[in-house]
Amino acid sequence: MASKWTPIQDKDKYGIVVSNLRQDVMLPHRLHLSIGDAVRVIEELNQWYYGYCLNNRNRLGIFPKSYIYHKDAVIDKTGAHEVVIPREQLIIQEITSVIREWGVIWKKLYITSNPDLKTIREMMYELITWRKQIMSGTLPADEMKELKQKVTAKIDQGNAILGLDLVVRDDSGNILNPEITSTIDIYRAHEAATDRIKQLALNIEYKNKRSSTRYNHNLYVTVKNFVCRIGEDADLLMTLYDGKECAFISENYLVKWGKEGLMRDLDQLNNLRVVFADLGSKDLVREKVYLVCQTIRIGGMELKEETRNVRKSHHQNVKRSSDGLRRPFGVAVMDITDFFNGKIETDEEKQHFIPFAQCGERDSLDSVIRKIISAREISQKECKGQGLFVSIKILHGDQKQIREEYAHLVSPFTSVARKMGFPEVILPGDIRNDLYLTLVCGEFSKGSKKSERNVEVTVKVCNEKSHTLQNCLSFGAGSEPMSEYRSVVYYHEERPKWMETLKISIPIEEFYGGHLKFTFRHRSSNDNKDKSEKPFAMSFIRLMNENGTTLSDQNHDLLVYKVDHKRYDETEVAYFKLPSTREELEQRVNDSNYNINQIGVKQLANMFQTNGIQISPKDSFTVSTVVCSTKLTQNIDLLGLLKWKLNPEHLKQNLLALMKVDGEEVVKFLQDTLDALFDILMQNTDSDIYDNLVFEALIFIIGLISDRKYQHFRPVLDVYIEQNFSATLVYNKLIVVLKSYIENLNSKPESQEVLLRAMKSLEYIFKFIVRSRVLFAALNGGKGKGQFEESLKELLQSITSMMLSTSEKTLLVQGACLKYFPFALTDILCVFNEKELCYILTDLINHVPVDRLTKQKMMCVNDIIQCELFIKYHECRSILLPVINDHLRVLLERKEEFELCIRILSDMLVVLSNGRDIGPTKNDISDIMLSVLRTVIQSFIDTDRDNPLIGNLVAILIGILRQMTPFHYNQYIQHFPTRTDLLDFLMEILTVFRDLVKIVFPRDWNEMILLQNSVLLNALRHLAHCIRDHFLHPFEVQLWNNFFHCSIAFLTQEFLQLENFSQNKRNKMVARYKDMRREMAFEIRSMWFNLGQYKIQFVPSMVGPFLEMTLIPEIELRKATIPIFFDMMQCEFYSPKSGAYTLHVSSYHNSDSPSHQRNTECKANFKSFENEMITQLDALIEGGRGDEQFKDLFLEIVGTNCEHHSAMRESGLFFVRTVVRLMRRLLEYRLVVNEENKESLMSCTVNLLEFYNEIERKEMYIRYLYKLCDLHLECDNYIEAAYTLALHAKLLKWTDEPLPQLLRNEKYPECETHRELKELLYNEIIDYFDKGKLWETGISYCKEIIFQYESEIFDYMHLSSLLQRMAVFYDNIMKQARPEPEYFRVAYYGRGFPAFLQNKTFVYRGKEYERLSEFSGRLLNQFPNAQLMNKLDPPGDDITDSNTQYLQINKVDPIMQERDKFRGKSVHEQIVRYYRVNEVQKFTYSRPLRKGERNSDNEFADMWIERTTLLTSYALPGILRRFPVTQTNTFELNPLENAIETMENSNKKVKNLIIQYRSDSALPINPLSLALNGIVDAAVMGGIVNYEKAFFNDDYLAKHPFRKDQDGITRLKNLIALQIPLLEVGIGLHKQRAPPSLIPFHEHMEEAFAKLKNNVEERYGKRSLPEDLVERFNVKIRRGISDKNRQNPNSHSSAPTKVFDRNSSGSLSNDSMSLSPSKSGRSISVWVKPNSMNNNSVSTTNLFSSSTLSKLKKQSSKDGVHMRRSNNENSSQATQWYAPDLFNKGDTNQTSQPVIELSEPLSSHRPLRSEYDRRLSRPDSGQYRTHSTHSPTRSLSHGASSTSLSISPHSNSYTETIDDKPPPLPLKQSFADYTNLSENGTNGNDLTLVSTKRNSGSMSSTPMFKHKPPPPLPDNSSSPLSPPELPKKPQRPAPSPVPSNQSDQIIDN
Repeated sequence: MASKWTPIQDKDKYGIVVSNLRQDVMLPHRLHLSIGDAVRVIEELNQWYYGYCLNNRNRLGIFPKSYIYHKDAVIDKTGAHEVVIPREQLIIQEITSVIREWGVIWKKLYITSNPDLKTIREMMYELITWRKQIMSGTLPADEMKELKQKVTAKIDQGNAILGLDLVVRDDSGNILNPEITSTIDIYRAHEAATDRIKQLALNIEYKNKRSSTRYNHNLYVTVKNFVCRIGEDADLLMTLYDGKECAFISENYLVKWGKEGLMRDLDQLNNLRVVFADLGSKDLVREKVYLVCQTIRIGGMELKEETRNVRKSHHQNVKRSSDGLRRPFGVAVMDITDFFNGKIETDEEKQHFIPFAQCGERDSLDSVIRKIISAREISQKECKGQGLFVSIKILHGDQKQIREEYAHLVSPFTSVARKMGFPEVILPGDIRNDLYLTLVCGEFSKGSKKSERNVEVTVKVCNEKSHTLQNCLSFGAGSEPMSEYRSVVYYHEERPKWMETLKISIPIEEFYGGHLKFTFRHRSSNDNKDKSEKPFAMSFIRLMNENGTTLSDQNHDLLVYKVDHKRYDETEVAYFKLPSTREELEQRVNDSNYNINQIGVKQLANMFQTNGIQISPKDSFTVSTVVCSTKLTQNIDLLGLLKWKLNPEHLKQNLLALMKVDGEEVVKFLQDTLDALFDILMQNTDSDIYDNLVFEALIFIIGLISDRKYQHFRPVLDVYIEQNFSATLVYNKLIVVLKSYIENLNSKPESQEVLLRAMKSLEYIFKFIVRSRVLFAALNGGKGKGQFEESLKELLQSITSMMLSTSEKTLLVQGACLKYFPFALTDILCVFNEKELCYILTDLINHVPVDRLTKQKMMCVNDIIQCELFIKYHECRSILLPVINDHLRVLLERKEEFELCIRILSDMLVVLSNGRDIGPTKNDISDIMLSVLRTVIQSFIDTDRDNPLIGNLVAILIGILRQMTPFHYNQYIQHFPTRTDLLDFLMEILTVFRDLVKIVFPRDWNEMILLQNSVLLNALRHLAHCIRDHFLHPFEVQLWNNFFHCSIAFLTQEFLQLENFSQNKRNKMVARYKDMRREMAFEIRSMWFNLGQYKIQFVPSMVGPFLEMTLIPEIELRKATIPIFFDMMQCEFYSPKSGAYTLHVSSYHNSDSPSHQRNTECKANFKSFENEMITQLDALIEGGRGDEQFKDLFLEIVGTNCEHHSAMRESGLFFVRTVVRLMRRLLEYRLVVNEENKESLMSCTVNLLEFYNEIERKEMYIRYLYKLCDLHLECDNYIEAAYTLALHAKLLKWTDEPLPQLLRNEKYPECETHRELKELLYNEIIDYFDKGKLWETGISYCKEIIFQYESEIFDYMHLSSLLQRMAVFYDNIMKQARPEPEYFRVAYYGRGFPAFLQNKTFVYRGKEYERLSEFSGRLLNQFPNAQLMNKLDPPGDDITDSNTQYLQINKVDPIMQERDKFRGKSVHEQIVRYYRVNEVQKFTYSRPLRKGERNSDNEFADMWIERTTLLTSYALPGILRRFPVTQTNTFELNPLENAIETMENSNKKVKNLIIQYRSDSALPINPLSLALNGIVDAAVMGGIVNYEKAFFNDDYLAKHPFRKDQDGITRLKNLIALQIPLLEVGIGLHKQRAPPSLIPFHEHMEEAFAKLKNNVEERYGKRSLPEDLVERFNVKIRRGISDKNRQNPNSHSSAPTKVFDRNSSGSLSNDSMSLSPSKSGRSISVWVKPNSMNNNSVSTTNLFSSSTLSKLKKQSSKDGVHMRRSNNENSSQATQWYAPDLFNKGDTNQTSQPVIELSEPLSSHRPLRSEYDRRLSRPDSGQYRTHSTHSPTRSLSHGASSTSLSISPHSNSYTETIDDKPPPLPLKQSFADYTNLSENGTNGNDLTLVSTKRNSGSMSSTPMFKHKPPPPLPDNSSSPLSPPELPKKPQRPAPSPVPSNQSDQIIDN
């Protein structure tokens, strides 16, 4: 076995994949193959090949041999690399390439469910089928040609549907090669292809247009079968029938059918084919055309017994006749009109069924045909399956053409049924002498018969001796000739109507004495009687009239002569003397002075009789004749001319009469007529009389042929001149006559008409002259050449002189001369010197007066350049071109005959660029270039781009430039007289080039666009040399600038971006034109480095264009052009500060040169370049340019140069790093900009915001701000949109300073000052916060604007509106329910995500009512390839480093931050609820954890909790709905701590329920029942028994001897004991509320509670009820209103009432901050201060003393000071980088709080609540429950749904500090607490908050400024009862940029 790879043989180097090569694990060295891929095999080893797929040449690998089918190919080894070319027809290669290209696109259509999917699939199937047919090699030439046309049309149609490039082809359907095709031809081919594709949608019209180019058409019919029950032999006569005229239009095609059901001639089996020929274009447009098949039975008078059981009466015993009577049987008719007009495609393979209709007893064949046509279509069922099966196809061309093109159909044995009449074109060789005779009808008397006769007509052709001419009659095609014809016999028909047509073909000489003879015979059904029957009458008609003309084409009413057989002799010719037609009879009677109407029958019979025949006036017989003869005419005038020698005295009359003969008659006898005219001209000696008449007759015939009606006879005339014309002496007479007419134009006005017709006939007049001279010279050895040339020259000069006339009478003659004279040039050139002829032509053009016949003159010019004189003789072009170009230039400049001039220039360029032998064209191109190039350029500039001629004009410009060589460029540049003229030209042409690279041609004209670009590239190279040579010294900055912009526009145009095209198209473009972008970029680089000291003039203006160039993804281009940026940096760095750049370029090319040290006045920075670079990068990369490769190359190239540059090293490297960072962000942004994942797009936008904020690019920063805002608005993220707008507002001031451009935005163009824009932004921000229901934040913005309205601009109208709106916000906060958003942690693991997401964790703010499942689904929709991780374990490296996407999603709980303004205050639940889920930056989640062996008896013993706290970069909500996690802290809770937390939550839950049910008597009892029963009768979890088993035993104490554990057990016992009084109160409430149905349940619960209580109190002691659940005395406090308060718009008229518990001490707990609604509907707040009371003591309720009231007044005053200080301070512990400085303003001048005075006695009664407050306290659904936050001292109420803001550390159960660990996740609850009642700590010794009444409308008007740490209350030592001393005020730290989000912490005691 071989073990070495060996090269493959040439024959096996090319193959096609026949099966997909797919593997689960694709090895890197194996190729991935798909069916149909073309592969190039390089080497082989055993059963393996090594090579590559042609669609990806860079990927090499191995593949099995069995997967490849080898195909023949040609190996081209001429180049640097081998090229494999399949050995196939070009059309096969094109189909293969198209199928592959369409296949890729079709898959994309399938994915997008494009409606064109089905259409393209069907087209591909058709192409594959046609490819098989072509490759089979069995198609004949005509079918191959037709199929090729179908293929190309289908490809063009499919390309148009798919938006692919247009394929340009020649007339044969082959793809044009642009390298050898002229520019104009390529342009015209594109136009033709576009029209062709448009016509494909109108397939019928297109085909008709194509078919109409041929004058003859044919119908090919094949008879497949005839199914009919006849029982006898039959004749099938098929013919074409005009349904409108009810007449046959072709001769018959006879098929002899046997009684056995087959044709009688078995040699014709499967060969019954006929061509109905000579059809013209008029026949194809007939209204109704039918294919008719008449069936004539041949046998007896009646059908045989076995076939037709009729007439059984008296005929049944009679012997049946079988002697060959022709009887009508039936007709089959098919409408073929749609086949004729092309609506139905004809196909010889498709079979058509023609139903058969049988004749009735009295029906004639003609009547049956008419019935079928007028009736509805006969179905196959109605005809009982009887009918004719045929196939039909339309063939275009004459007989010779169709036999060549359709040789497989039309063989020499195929019958040809000719049209009854002439075709549209009668060729000279087509000689016919056919007479078509139709037996129309007759009327015969009975005679001696009892009934009507059964008349049979016998037709013979006899000569003047009455001898029958043999074999001159026939049915038509397919019929043998016969000597006599017998008609169909109609049974007992008095007026038979035959309508039978037969063909009579006799020699011409027999026509003159011949006649048609008709005999009428009665046919009896009895055989014996029939034999004895003789003809009873006869008729005849002569073939020629007495005047020598042929029988006319019309119906002839023949006379019927009775025959007396006793006296009649058939050989007699005496009847010739009798009249044959009724017309002739009338003429003879009239000549005898008789009146035909007055002569009797007998008298008439006696007058016309002879030898046994006598006229029968009552009988009649009608026939119709059509003569088709090219030798016999029916026109007497034409006949007189043809036989002029017989009557020369009538010659003048005949010549004049000729011009009145109908044209159709003349063209039929064209050759004979011309021969007669030239005979007269040569033989007649009286020239003065007859020469002019013959000349006029000649131009009449030429004019007739030139007429559109007879233009198809032009080939006939041409053939006549070349082959049949023989008049050698007529040239002299023709020259003399024509010259005399020209010279007498003005003197003889009557000759103008003749001369006008002569000018129209100039072409053929000169053809006759030249042909006559050539024949004469051939006969006489060139004799008389000089004389002839001189006379011809005089004639031509007379023609040119005639053009000088300015008379209006000669206008038409001059115009006709200009139009028709160029067509005679080719013939004149045969006998005349070409140069002399050119000079005559220039005189002809120049002699035309100015502004006279301009269009005709230029049309003449156009015809001249198409003639042989211009094409073949370059000396002639040198004479003609200057004249032509001068006329073109003048007209183009004057915008006259613009279209015609463009056409002339186009044709001229086609001639000069053709590959034919036209001689040298160098001088011709020079002449065109110097004459009209500048004019063409200016015409392009001046022409509207919508003008349809613009494309042709561009093609002319490209055509001229394409043929210009370096010689021409140098010649053209040197011909400018001054430098200014050259500068103007260069500026002009660069502008034109820049316009040309835009879309001038349609986008799918790929070949034209690429050709244009290749020409422009070559031209720009020459122009670059010119600019360097002529405009560097002195320097023309605008010219260089234009060149750079033009060149960059060229290489950045979309049509050159190879990466956007398919591999196939890319390969073709590179193979033919290379990568033109690279070539142009090298030229630009060269031009830049040639600038020298002038470079600084293009910095920074050219940064954007050069950047656009370098962003093109072509590595060599980038390597060549990126150094330009470093050069620009140096230019600006070393530029003088003054701006005048004088330092030579060499001074900064070398970083170590001494000039660096000497140049101390340089700018030393490149800020302008840097700013422009960043601006352009942002725009271009966002627009789709740039990639990672450019970023890396920029870092490598520019970074390396900066690294080695001593002066610019630091600033340069910093700039490079800045650009790289920006590009990374921009590329990330672009990656997601078009995706549906808006959140990723928002994150990338924020990244760009940060960057531009960092580098202080405010205009870019603001631009992306509004992009982010718009994204939020699209997603209805109104809150985030408001925060985003606030960033712009932060940059503005509350001043009237003019707004700089950097801070403007196009969204607000009307704003002119800072204040205007900031006010507008604030109002919009407030609107968005309102829509997002974030009214708290909106209020803060309202307050800031209120200050401006109130104190700065005094706009009270707006102030009023804003205050009202702010009041609505406050009302919404308290009354409207807001959904609380949930937060989710999302971790993106794996390298499959975008770089900005990889292995990062985010916290998302969910949408309204969005839960975890919905959120996860939404995220998975954004990342459909991601895998969702079902565990929260940290992933390993195998996941984080994989290329897959992994998502880890879980819900997190927000941790509410501490609010200084709420400290020590009672706050309503509606207010607190907002802060639980907003303005949060910390989040937590927990999960259970097992350690050690699981305790199956008690799971509480080993139930650990893992809790994780997350810190995000910014608080939520913010400018995004997600922020990354910056810090993660994970810790564990042991089982004991978990149990403590669980008990705390349980107690808190019960306490909350008690508060709720005390507050609202309308609450349902079920939640309370379930909660209480779950504790006192814990059947599932075991209740506190499990805790006792787990922790209250010696084993646990022994394992956990630490103090911490001991304290934990003590605390757990206290919590268990504390639960008893709570349960007791709860059961009491339940007893009061329980309905009768729950009494048994309640009693059971009381029993269980009694046992539980005894057990717990016995073990853990008895505890008191918490203070906040004990009934208290309330103090109503009335606050006075000061004058200052009245002035405060936010103050209220009623003073709040405060309730204070005299025994309260310490700081307020979070539970105590809730407001209990009172009966009067007022909220109650209590201010307390911590004291030094023992935390374990139980307080009792006492009345306040007067000293206490005094303290309260002072306390109130201190609180006022506290609030003012809070409002005025602006320090912040944590701010977001983007957070707007909302509160940077001075004192708001708010007054202190009024003194509080007691005005009501203390009362221990619990105040009643209003109905409104009851509604507010309804419980929630449990959906939005959040957990209270935790400080380092762990809260006992984590997870409870309460109003707690903080928990007092002074509980009797908290004797020592607890470790700083967060609480576990809360237990799920079935209901939530929405009450407004407050609760205190976790045991009875906690401080309590007494709920009293307070007016709900008396909320403080002090602005809710955020981030203000509360100052300590001032010490008022003068108070008699001062509170305990507060700690001293700490020193305020200096402001520092600490993030604001750190201040939003919640104090948790």
